[in-house]
Amino acid sequence: MLKLLAAPKRLTSKQLGAFVGLEDRSSVRDHLNHIRAAGIQVEHDNHNRYYVLPTTGFKELGYLSPLNEADKARIRDALGKLPTAEAMQLANKIDSLLDFQSLGLEALRRPELEKINCLEEAIREKRRVLLVNYRSRSSNNERDRKVEVFGLEPENGMIRAYDTEKLRTAHFMLSRMDRVTVLNEPWMYESQHSHHPSDAFSIVDKRTVLVDLTLKVSAYNDLIERNPHARLCVRKGMEENTYQFSGRVNHKYIGLRQFIMANWEDVTIHSPDGLRDLIVADAKDLLARYSSAE
Repeated sequence: MLKLLAAPKRLTSKQLGAFVGLEDRSSVRDHLNHIRAAGIQVEHDNHNRYYVLPTTGFKELGYLSPLNEADKARIRDALGKLPTAEAMQLANKIDSLLDFQSLGLEALRRPELEKINCLEEAIREKRRVLLVNYRSRSSNNERDRKVEVFGLEPENGMIRAYDTEKLRTAHFMLSRMDRVTVLNEPWMYESQHSHHPSDAFSIVDKRTVLVDLTLKVSAYNDLIERNPHARLCVRKGMEENTYQFSGRVNHKYIGLRQFIMANWEDVTIHSPDGLRDLIVADAKDLLARYSSAE
């Protein structure tokens, strides 16, 4: 079920069977029929690639969860015996088990499917692509980006690629590009296609800084909804209705600065001091800009 949600219209019954360890196609059909019996509509396209059709809502998916709330509570208690960082990471993974944004329901939309199909073709044929009118988080420009895509994460709405302009690995969001054009240009930097991890704001940076924040509920909601990866860096705070963000982010604080400025009333910066100074400078620039406008 999770694979169908994460990769709609991408896998045949044979490929689905290989993913779950079933060689017999009739066994795969039995599994699909059980999903349909739970009230979830499963279809396939003209190439026999399967997908879930979200026409009746997803309340039924709760019955397919391998963990209920009682199970999760018991696991959290058991995790208390582990080191704090490890326990927090595992607990957050459990909490996000049925986070449908992470499961890739956005990938079910037709524009995203078209992008994914082009990207899969480019990866298969080792050809470069043009991300048309890409909207970068770190600038105000919409411009084409020529990249070598070597990894797809449709469940997170993200691709891994080598940026041929900046000559480095980067992550790009499917929602920030208008469309994808496959170019008649072969890969030139395949040896540089390395899977560097991104931070909570989907930024790849070898230089990272440890950040410690306290968030009120409103800021927490905004952070998680806009940046699902940030869930792994957040846990419940000591005070009621607060959350603690503790994680390493890119050294330029791309994404984080915008988040704090947008939620300044509901965010407390504990460290580092450099981040606090940067936000103060941003606030002064903002005040100066709008004061002079009057």
